[in-house]
Amino acid sequence: MIPTIENEYYKFYPKQFNFVKGITWKHVDDQIAYEKQTGTYRAISDDTDLVIDCAAKPGLLQNITEQFYRLLSMDTMHIFSSKCRQSAETLGRHNDDQNVLITQSMGRMVYLFDNGDEVILNPGDGLYIPRFVYHNPVHIEPRITVSMSGNPSLEL
Repeated sequence: MIPTIENEYYKFYPKQFNFVKGITWKHVDDQIAYEKQTGTYRAISDDTDLVIDCAAKPGLLQNITEQFYRLLSMDTMHIFSSKCRQSAETLGRHNDDQNVLITQSMGRMVYLFDNGDEVILNPGDGLYIPRFVYHNPVHIEPRITVSMSGNPSLEL
């Protein structure tokens, strides 16, 4: 994989993760129902959901988690989803304590960085963010976003 933009804040990989585009609202809704039963579901706000146990049951989400593991040794997949058309709440400006790879399944998201850069993710795009780099995800339309982590030594 070769990024088209690379700097100390992120690496951008357009159209290199098309396999995540198969995730639909039904997959997300089914996973939310499952996680509500198991107690792992988390709502970020009234209009933004976070599913955190994507590898727990057989199906597409488990298959995508396994594909990321084979490709990058990343084994933790979270899905952020917002069905609303107006801006929805996100985690805001934050950093993560491990390297993350954000991939867009549906809709678009904007990520703002402290160096002034703005990256728009479209379905199939990937954005690698090293640990401790501050970033601010901004919701612009209904979206399904996949966040991968779980490989502390990964440096794309």
